[in-house]
Amino acid sequence: MVVVQEDLLAVSSSFSKIIKRGIGKGPESCYTVFTANRLYVYIRNFMTPAEEILTSKQEYNLVMKYRSSVITALSVELVEEASQLLGISFNSFYQDWNFDTNSGVLLLVNNKNDSKVTLDESFEQELFQCIRRVSSQLHKVPSELQVIKNTQSVCAIELKGTIYPLEHLLLDKGNEDLLLTYTREIKKGYLQHKRVFEDLFNRSMKDIFLMWDCNLNKQYLIFSFNRSE
Repeated sequence: MVVVQEDLLAVSSSFSKIIKRGIGKGPESCYTVFTANRLYVYIRNFMTPAEEILTSKQEYNLVMKYRSSVITALSVELVEEASQLLGISFNSFYQDWNFDTNSGVLLLVNNKNDSKVTLDESFEQELFQCIRRVSSQLHKVPSELQVIKNTQSVCAIELKGTIYPLEHLLLDKGNEDLLLTYTREIKKGYLQHKRVFEDLFNRSMKDIFLMWDCNLNKQYLIFSFNRSE
């Protein structure tokens, strides 16, 4: 099935309503893109007054657990709504929220198809070298890298084999605070090296999102860039 813009607008509208019903406040902006069998939902200005207070008190794990728990509870409905509107089944659901920039992303994946994004070979090699060099200071160096989306405003990369056995054991035991703190520190680490990626892409970086799949030992890293003028 070919996904048209009207379908994506319908998904954005439905997601905003579902989130508002679940949390009490819908996002001011909800923008949806479908590419390579993955649905990206970009959300801005989503924070409730309670979340703003918790963020101002630097209660980052608490505010993240609250929103993530609610969105996880809504995830079945969100996936069903997207599948119905687009005529595409989605098998996996991921989320990440940046409270310092009041922005978030939802990622829905159809695991049956794995379309690869074609990049200039030398650029791809340089990008992967940068990620491996930076990631070596933050977490286990990925065993495999694949660009799954690349536009003027977004580059999304799938990193496989990034979790050590001990980390996997701790996360498997339900230590959610560890994962939240770990994720936040990793994103901080990438932001500290953002000049490297800005020089490579020749664009200024706006945001970084990081989503884990502990069962499959992989993560999704998304760079969001300011549009070139």
